[in-house]
Amino acid sequence: MKTKRITRPDETEDGQFVPTTIFSSDLLTPEEERGLLADFWETKCELVRVLIRNFPRLRQHRPPLEPWPMAQFIREHDGEEARTVPAIRRLHDRYIHLKHRLASANIRLAAHVAKRFRHHALSYADLLQEAVCGLMQAIDRFDVSHGTRLATYATWWIRQTLQIAVARQSHLVSLSPHHLQELGLLQQESEALAHGGKHLPSPQELAARTGSSLEHLTHLQTATRTPVSLNAVLDDDSDFKLTEAMPDNESSTLRTNAERQESLQFLMENLRPRERKVLDLRFGLTGHGTHSLRQIGHLLRISKERVRQIQNRALEKLRASAERVGWEPSLLLG
Repeated sequence: MKTKRITRPDETEDGQFVPTTIFSSDLLTPEEERGLLADFWETKCELVRVLIRNFPRLRQHRPPLEPWPMAQFIREHDGEEARTVPAIRRLHDRYIHLKHRLASANIRLAAHVAKRFRHHALSYADLLQEAVCGLMQAIDRFDVSHGTRLATYATWWIRQTLQIAVARQSHLVSLSPHHLQELGLLQQESEALAHGGKHLPSPQELAARTGSSLEHLTHLQTATRTPVSLNAVLDDDSDFKLTEAMPDNESSTLRTNAERQESLQFLMENLRPRERKVLDLRFGLTGHGTHSLRQIGHLLRISKERVRQIQNRALEKLRASAERVGWEPSLLLG
């Protein structure tokens, strides 16, 4: 593949850096990449030094001479106030320019790694965005002295960022990267068993192949189960939705109460007037509230014990009548 050599950033006569806004995605030669990485490291070191020199209060936060702590220091302290200083603004623009140039040259790598995660629930646009974030973090963390290519180092960080993004957003239950790796192994073993034995593997077979317990495997599969919308249609040939198949608990309760009331009224017709009156007052059948045995005795001008006898005899009659017609007694006064 033919590569396009980069040009050094332009500077004005007074030494102020003019950032370039259009970046090429052409691959870099090893020499070009090493030159950019060396310039990026020198600019990062110089930007940290200038920040501390112009803002003495930052001396207590001086980072160690390592790529990632220095990148964090710049991110935290290189704000709008600091960029009012011309030297800081010039170094900041050069720092961003070099970082974006390195990212542009490796954008194809980010896209390539993101494609491997397309079988998950995230869209490819979201995967590509997460991959670019992992690439930018790799550029900030890369140590020039390692002697390796940036792409080799960045691949691990891109993959790690994508795994975390998928674990957090693909399922209703948040999963760790470790659980995501277990899911990948589980899928590989399931496909291997299906192709080899011409049948879908059982949970026991998967547990034995992966070395996991059956309980852990069940929990993992349950947590990653695809959610189903209540508005989903049950059949492609009809418009019957899942919500229409769900029971209406409120309507069911009203219907049960109505059936109970109707059954009770039917059986109460076999009782004597005084028995019906006692049960009505005792259990509030007509909606006038319940009464104690003493209150009922006072209203009917009989003793409390006599009220209890009438009540027990009436209930026995109701139970006997319910058994004769095949009804459960609990449905009457439950």
